[in-house]
Amino acid sequence: MEVWVSIGGEKKKLQGSFKSVMETLYTEGKGTEVKLFSIHAPKKELRRFKRELRKNGRNILETAKNIARWFYIKEMRKARRCIKDHRKKTDPVSAAKVEKARKILEETKSKLEALS
Repeated sequence: MEVWVSIGGEKKKLQGSFKSVMETLYTEGKGTEVKLFSIHAPKKELRRFKRELRKNGRNILETAKNIARWFYIKEMRKARRCIKDHRKKTDPVSAAKVEKARKILEETKSKLEALS
């Protein structure tokens, strides 16, 4: 995904995954004026972005925040599901998966709280 925006009068190009671009857009644009120049993304991501943009009344920062929040919640659900599936198993692979999922869950919780 590639997004050209003006953040506080400075023209910037944000490039990367949908999630990373939305996180960066929200963190850099918080408290300043943000204008969207252009967006280049796959069709599915573009549809989601436009839908959220319409839903938030053309507010780009609110849209970026909601999309980043959606990704964090998705990660948390995935980690919780992994913990639920593997917590009662005793083999070392399952134990490692549970520990990894718990770390991801803690990191994602802190990111979600920082976003709000």
